[in-house]
Amino acid sequence: MPAFPPLYKGFELHPLVFSRAFSRFDRHSRYDEGYDVAIRICRPEISGEAGTSRVFKLDRQDVFVDFGIARRAARQRGEDIVDGKVEGSSVADM
Repeated sequence: MPAFPPLYKGFELHPLVFSRAFSRFDRHSRYDEGYDVAIRICRPEISGEAGTSRVFKLDRQDVFVDFGIARRAARQRGEDIVDGKVEGSSVADM
């Protein structure tokens, strides 16, 4: 059973969590790294017609150190975008 309902106000929200790229030259522990997130928002397919989707990346200087927290933050960002709370990010034309 998914942790979150698949639909939010008629949109599917798919959290995307990925490891931040290893870019330090001093070979620090990989445990010091964390996760970056994005959210894919899409309209479900209707009557066999392909739905549209869009991906929004959450830009942060720091990383999420926990996968679960990163996933929840991505989901919350998607809900905020659907609700129109994020300036410059809109799904109104989908």
